Amino acid sequence: MTPLRKSSHRRPSYTKRVELVRGAVSLAFLCLLGLLIRYQVLGPAQSDRFVEPAFHQRYLGVPVALSRGNILDRHGVPVHYPVWENALARISPGGGHGEAVAQKIAREASAEEIRKALLGRDEDGLAVIPEEIRYGPYSLARHVVGYVRTNAYLNPRDNVGEAGLEKWFQETLSGGYPASAGVVLTGEGAAMPGAGIRVVPPLDRPPDLWTTLDISIQRVVEDVLDETGVTKGAAVVLDVRTGEVLAMASRPDYDQNHPERHMGDPDAPFVNRAISAFPPGSVWKTVVAALALDRGYVSEEEKFFCEGSIKVGDRVISCGSRVTGHGEVTLKEALAFSCNSALIQCAQRIPASELVDFAREAGFGRKTELELPEEAPGVLPDPYGMYLGDKANFAIGQGYLSVTPIQIASFYRAVVDGGIWKSPELILGSVSHSSRLFSEETAKTLQSALLLATRAGTGQAAYIEGLGSAGKTGTAETGRHQGKPHAWFAGWAPLIAPKYVIVVFVEEGGDGPGVAAPIFRGIAERLLRPDTHPGSPSGI
Repeated sequence: MTPLRKSSHRRPSYTKRVELVRGAVSLAFLCLLGLLIRYQVLGPAQSDRFVEPAFHQRYLGVPVALSRGNILDRHGVPVHYPVWENALARISPGGGHGEAVAQKIAREASAEEIRKALLGRDEDGLAVIPEEIRYGPYSLARHVVGYVRTNAYLNPRDNVGEAGLEKWFQETLSGGYPASAGVVLTGEGAAMPGAGIRVVPPLDRPPDLWTTLDISIQRVVEDVLDETGVTKGAAVVLDVRTGEVLAMASRPDYDQNHPERHMGDPDAPFVNRAISAFPPGSVWKTVVAALALDRGYVSEEEKFFCEGSIKVGDRVISCGSRVTGHGEVTLKEALAFSCNSALIQCAQRIPASELVDFAREAGFGRKTELELPEEAPGVLPDPYGMYLGDKANFAIGQGYLSVTPIQIASFYRAVVDGGIWKSPELILGSVSHSSRLFSEETAKTLQSALLLATRAGTGQAAYIEGLGSAGKTGTAETGRHQGKPHAWFAGWAPLIAPKYVIVVFVEEGGDGPGVAAPIFRGIAERLLRPDTHPGSPSGI
């Protein structure tokens, strides 16, 4: 019998186990190598994911700056001019990790408390810390910027915009945890000795928002409104070439840090009057004239007779600018001298539906789509319910009709631009929409008429010697008993290579020629002659 001998070949199952062990070891080695590369080669960017949460578990702080993007002008300057100030805070460990149990008492603190804290002899956990005030004392374009909830500094969940761009771009501008100033805690929950106050930047700070505003132009507009005593009104400046909003101001102003102080104010300071609708008065006559000329209802040489008033049905409507009448006037002269009689005769030739449709094509009766939630569309009448009297009111900018200053500015920009209407833009990089409203020939006739208005007509107070200007006055009745009319002026400057379209609106301010036109000139002169006005923009 042959004895049994051990086989010289390994069994297959044993070989597979060895290979599996070898593969597992190799995989573990690769994983460890990957972790080594991640933390040693890729560096702190990855490890911060773990370091930051660990730090915040041992950190107790007070919010000192919102985690919120700034709203910038076209040159990168924050329009709201944030400032840093000293604040007095009470930082008391023991309130739980991750919560700011300290209560800021900066503006309510006494001089003695601040003195003690500065000397380091406070025994109540008081400390002087830096605090960013989002809306500084020199904040501009407040109705455009808007404001955030006043409790946002204490509660990140209240980092919410309540008006203007702050509200429209809430998701873009708002971030997570705010910047804070505080202390590092020991394992027992007490402040770490000798560590002092640490300022921690906000986590995941959102990007800034770039607007088309020009801070220097905005400052000029606001200064002129304040210096001329405008308590209720607005002014808009557009770039003639692009239609971008360079400045937008509204009065009365308000404190963005304390909006609650203005609640119930009868002058409605939160209303942005630059995008709110009002009866336009005679600045509207240019719209009617554009349609009449372009569609052939009136020729440039045709003359109308004005005897000081015109009878429409059972109503008598005065000329508006000359009691004795103008006699024979062309449409160009009628615009320059703001003759109601001639414009009414002109409008009576045009079907009501065509009048209203053209106005809608020109951007009225609908929002311009600026990124401002408060923008009003304005009001256009129902053409199928318009009678002779309604058409007469429409021709002179009265009756069932309201427009916004930004809409008027966009239309007058089209007059300068040869009949091309462009949507106004407030955010850099926005897509502008354009369309042809009327021919270049019509635009030239309107330009000539509005130059005559500032040289010899109702807008003479808006003319700038040496540079020139053109535009139209407006005086709109409000319908209020013993109330003053609204004052308007819409135009552009200079005459050669125009730069700016400027619209001035003064709510219940009086007449356009005496009130709004001089304000227009004041703004335009400072923009075009900065060297003669200290504080005005240079290099424009």
